[in-house]
Amino acid sequence: MKNRIVILVLALALTSCASKSSFNSFYADNKNECEFSISSPAFLANLFIPKDDVREYEDLFKKVKHYKVMIFSDASKSLDKRFNRFIKQKKYASILRMKQNGDQVQLYFLQSKNSIKEIVLKVKSDNDYVLLGLKTNISEEDFNKIVEDSNISLSSL
Repeated sequence: MKNRIVILVLALALTSCASKSSFNSFYADNKNECEFSISSPAFLANLFIPKDDVREYEDLFKKVKHYKVMIFSDASKSLDKRFNRFIKQKKYASILRMKQNGDQVQLYFLQSKNSIKEIVLKVKSDNDYVLLGLKTNISEEDFNKIVEDSNISLSSL
């Protein structure tokens, strides 16, 4: 009986001391600085996403488990540096980087073995700084198929 209690206490201690990983840690650390933040399970958020607007990405949205949105106004350079440091430390890979008229869009993903665990979108302009984190479990093959099947034209962005 004592062994079971010791194991249970050890498991709880190790779980509570586990390092934060993923976008959740950045969200928690910077939530107080943002103008608006929301964290929602996908089943609830998907009720409000217009289906006609995202029909071609429906397969991706089906695999999203959780959304986290952060909106900062007048974001400082220190926030951008913290975010970039976070991306490097957690070993996110960059999928897309676009810059036009001072506005920046960057898309990152966090991969574990053959599945993508998180997708983070950063949109930065002169006045706004928006971060969207998607917790997912999508295979690399499925993600590539979704991107290939989409009819995104980079010239129209």
